[in-house]
Amino acid sequence: MKPYYQDEDVVIYHADCRDVLPTLEPVDLVVTSPPYNNWRNRRTQARKSQYWARTNVVYGEYHDKMEDDEYAAWQVEILDALHDILKGSGTVCYNHKDRIYNFRVLSPLEWILKSKLVYRQRVTWDRRGMQSFNNVRFYRCEEDIYILGKGTGQFKWNTDSAKYMSIWQFPPNRRTGEHPAPFPLEIPRRCIKSFTGAGDLVLDPFMGSGTTLRAAKDLGRKVIGIEIEERYCEIAAKRMAQTVMEMGL
Repeated sequence: MKPYYQDEDVVIYHADCRDVLPTLEPVDLVVTSPPYNNWRNRRTQARKSQYWARTNVVYGEYHDKMEDDEYAAWQVEILDALHDILKGSGTVCYNHKDRIYNFRVLSPLEWILKSKLVYRQRVTWDRRGMQSFNNVRFYRCEEDIYILGKGTGQFKWNTDSAKYMSIWQFPPNRRTGEHPAPFPLEIPRRCIKSFTGAGDLVLDPFMGSGTTLRAAKDLGRKVIGIEIEERYCEIAAKRMAQTVMEMGL
């Protein structure tokens, strides 16, 4: 498959990641955040149009609207494909969050534990507030980063990263006009510093506007990004063409 963009450190593919993953060489680290399939929340907020307009995520051509079983099966398929191209010493950092519908929590663990990957740890990202305030339960201000691997008992780890501990506190990316749900640069930055060394290969199969790619390139890693929405590929390619490290890295 021909790359959408390529330089000496970065390769971007405009495609469904399921078509690209089987063609890739083994990777050292995956850092990614898939669409959350959060459309059901609209039903519980049917009379709150302002709430829905504020919290709804629109990705473009991808509508992020599946039945729960279909979405879970899709995520298992992706996680299994990541397992198959992950080095034995590699790690997957998978950013997701609980969904609540009809007062029942649907946890990503329901499909993570059905995949080939081994669940090693969970890091909580404290967003320091949320826009989707809902006064029917405790105010939720967190997401999770699931640390997954192949279960070999050996994985790359920078012991200095233990200082981050298991709760990471920083606000979400407030940048507008690029992607509706970007995560902050500090998430991939910490993951890359923790689980890779210079020259290692990083992958983001749900690349979005290229935050993982920017962090990897600035830290001296090789990186592959895959994105199904072409306009995000264009944004990411422009970010990769920049040579100056972004503020805060």
